[in-house]
This record gives sequence, structure tokens and C-alpha cells, in this order.
Amino acid sequence: MAGANITSSLLLLFSCWSVYLVPADYPRLSLFGLAFPIFLVINILFLFFWLIFYVRYSLIPIVTLLLSFPYLNDYCPINWKKDPPKDALKVLTYNVAAFGGTEESKKQEDNEILQYILKSDADIVCIQEATGPIRRLLDEKMKEAGYSVPKIVNENKELMEHAYFKMPILSVEAIKYDSESNGSVAYHLLYEGDTLLVVNNHLESNRLTVEDKSVYKSMIFDPEKEKMENGMRLLMRKMSNASVIRSPQVDIVTKYIKRDRSSSVIVCGDFNDSPISYTCNRFGKELVSSFVESGNGPGFSYNKDLFYVRIDHVFHSKNLKSYATQIDRSIKTSDHYPLITYINKGNLDTKY
Repeated sequence: MAGANITSSLLLLFSCWSVYLVPADYPRLSLFGLAFPIFLVINILFLFFWLIFYVRYSLIPIVTLLLSFPYLNDYCPINWKKDPPKDALKVLTYNVAAFGGTEESKKQEDNEILQYILKSDADIVCIQEATGPIRRLLDEKMKEAGYSVPKIVNENKELMEHAYFKMPILSVEAIKYDSESNGSVAYHLLYEGDTLLVVNNHLESNRLTVEDKSVYKSMIFDPEKEKMENGMRLLMRKMSNASVIRSPQVDIVTKYIKRDRSSSVIVCGDFNDSPISYTCNRFGKELVSSFVESGNGPGFSYNKDLFYVRIDHVFHSKNLKSYATQIDRSIKTSDHYPLITYINKGNLDTKY
């Protein structure tokens, strides 16, 4: 039992430290962070086991859990709830999944996602996978509501990443990197006499098909050895291929932010990566995760096909502060839940 505990401890620590592996160099090993909750639970169970049967050996999981605590806090933070200041910016990021696939003209006005965004009254709204006539209708409605509505075209192709702001836009620029259907857009905003940089991202998707997701479900509900082996190989191949494409995108976006002269930064969107990943570790080197700072629990933002992960994120520069970050589970039209946070407007002078 002690040997099994040591093995599970090493696996937990490796899942934590896998965030430092560049997916382009270690495509499969870098995915080990996805197993973090599994090895975490195993070590917690070992802790209770040793406390009941052999207290001295409880030191193994205790030391392991202490070493992994920073990553546990990233994955499942616990914060005292604080009401945001009255002058805080309300930020909404939401992968709308083509507005739930509703395209019929008679239903456009009543589309649940469209109405949700209009009623949110957020100061900054960043949406991903926004396509079709409903998105154009949303543009009109947001203009009527007083929002600035930028349109961004990248190489003669309109991007599916869109944003709406209650403050003037100084400039809009697509951050160029290789991707067939994903993208990142940088918006420079005039805010209280200073420049605020907002980067809206939809990083490389894992591109799991309906068939792939059915394989995953069969692995859970009918875990035969052959199904498990074939299913794991399929999922690992697809996810590792996506991570190889995604990691250079992350590097390009972080380099863009470093070169930028804006005093304050907000980076948000669908990262298609969990909190224990190269992606979030890379952004977290210079920025602060709003969910880690002011959210609670694991905050699963993907809501379909038994994939329980938080892949939608908001990061901000260190001179800003977030409040009351939450995943809003009141709307299930998309396969993502919206993420809402409040960013303190004060102290916009300090360079992050």
C-alpha cells in the first residue's frame, strides 16, 4: 500500500509539473495535467486510509498534497465572497456555439443567448463561435444599446471572435497565427484617459467529433479493456495534435501582450485548456486568473458530453483586481456556460 501511495504521489506531482512541458515537444506528456483530479482524489483517499490504519505513513500524502497545493488552488480555488465595487467593470466571456444553432429568422429575435447578452449589461462582452444572422442582429441590438461594435476581418475572412464595449475603441487588430477556424483579437480601449488592452481568444479546439464523444461516453459507462485502450488512443491522439497547434498560439499571444504598451490588460475567451495546462501556466506567468483570485470551486465551464472541465478563462494584469468571478449555469443553450467577473477600475496607471 505504501508503494502504491508513493506511485500515485509521483503521478500527481508529475501531472502538476506537466504544465512546464511545451506541447510541441512533448505532445502526450503535456496532457498529463488532465489527470490531476484523478490522482488528487487517490491521494486524499490514501490520507484517510493511513490516518485510520497506520498514522505514520500519512506523511506520504500530506507532503504530496502540500507540494501540489498551488496547483490545487488553480484548479479549485476557495475565496471569501466580496461584493464588487460600484465602479468595477463587468466582464462577460461566452462561447455561444453559433447561438445554439438557431438560424430560423422567426426565432432570431427570441434567441436565448442573444437575449442573455442584451440583458447582461456587461461593460465588456467577448464572445466566441459567433456566426450567422443572429450575430448580425446582436450587432444591431448592441449598437442601439450604446455599445461600440467593432468588426474585424483577417485575411479577407471575418473572424468568429467578437466583442462589445461601453467605452471608445482606439484600435482593433487580429493577432496572426496558424489556425483554420480559431483566432485572437486585440482591442485597445480608451478608458479613464488611459489605454486598456482586451484580448479575446478562441484557441485551437480539440476537434472531437460526435463519434469521438460517444466513444468517451462508452468508456465511462461500459469500461471494457479493449474499449478503454482504443478510446484512450483515439482521444490522446486528437487532443495532443490540438495541443501542438495551440501552444504556439499561446506563445504568440503572450508575446504580443508583452510588447504592448497598454498599462492594463484583460485576456479572456475559450482557451480549450484546463487550469492545469501549459496554456494557463503561460498566461499566469505575467497575468492573474480572475477565477483563481475571486472564484470558488472547480468552475466547470463546458457543459456537454460528460467533459467536466473549466476551459473558459479571464486573466488580467497584476495592477487590476477581480471580484465575484463565477460560471453562470442559468443558461444551457450553448455547450459552454458564460463566465462573468468584475474588474476593479482603479489603479490603471501601473504597468503589469
